[in-house]
Amino acid sequence: MIKNEDPEMKCFFLGLLFLARLVFGVQPASGQKPITLGIFTDNQYCNCAVTGVRNYPASLEKLDSVVRFFNASGVDAIFHLGDIIDHDFASYDSVIPRYRKSAIPVNFVMGNHDYAVKARYKTKVLPVLGMAAPYYARAIGNWKFVVLNGDDLSFLAPQDKARRKERNALLTGMISGLRSNFLPWNGGISMVQMNWLEGELEDAQKTGMNVIVLCHFPIYPKSGYNLWNDQEVLALLKNYPCVKAYFNGHYHPGNYGMESGIHFINFHGMVNTMETAYALVTLTSDSILVHGFGREPNRRLKIKKK
Repeated sequence: MIKNEDPEMKCFFLGLLFLARLVFGVQPASGQKPITLGIFTDNQYCNCAVTGVRNYPASLEKLDSVVRFFNASGVDAIFHLGDIIDHDFASYDSVIPRYRKSAIPVNFVMGNHDYAVKARYKTKVLPVLGMAAPYYARAIGNWKFVVLNGDDLSFLAPQDKARRKERNALLTGMISGLRSNFLPWNGGISMVQMNWLEGELEDAQKTGMNVIVLCHFPIYPKSGYNLWNDQEVLALLKNYPCVKAYFNGHYHPGNYGMESGIHFINFHGMVNTMETAYALVTLTSDSILVHGFGREPNRRLKIKKK
């Protein structure tokens, strides 16, 4: 049994009550239909013993439960914010069949642990997840979801010569600048991806779409767990009023901050403890409503106007 998770019917009815309140109690001023997302992160399964607060064996039961719940809730999209496994490529054999039970495809965000496999398997990670590219964007209604690959520059993900050179130059600058997030389990965004991100934001700004950026690694508030080039990405996002929020995982205790009207939500890692953590996130014309389950807290966040 997972603490506070079973009986699942209780969670199901809580979700239905939450959605009913949104439908009948939150009327979008623009007439746009609210969008509901299923969000969870750091399921981080491995066939290994409990280590500290990380209950790896319970991750399979938690994953089964959250997939069933999202299926019953009828969400518009599901995002897992990284670290599907802890290590060992064979772990994918246990988790992928469970993700395939989702009524709608899960959008994966790449995490550092997803590449914590033997060298010969690193290029097989994206194919096993059914991903054509490690970063991408998708639109639902008037919202654009921009998924970043924080493993673009990395010590774990495959690196060609150009990326190794860029990674080493970035880290040299971080060391000289005494930036505390110079840690091997973090990662960075390449200039190629930064240019792509800027193009996606330009397009959203011109077409009047709202944007949520998703990445495994946080960029705000300041933390030793942040993306290596967190300051550069943050500076870019602040230039675009269309950006309403940034969702991430990686730091399992969770976090929250707001800067320049952008909400930065670090969702809690599911792997920690016997208690689960996931959320229904509903986007209305003026709010981001987070209904948390398990260790994930509730939030009601006002959206900044353009």
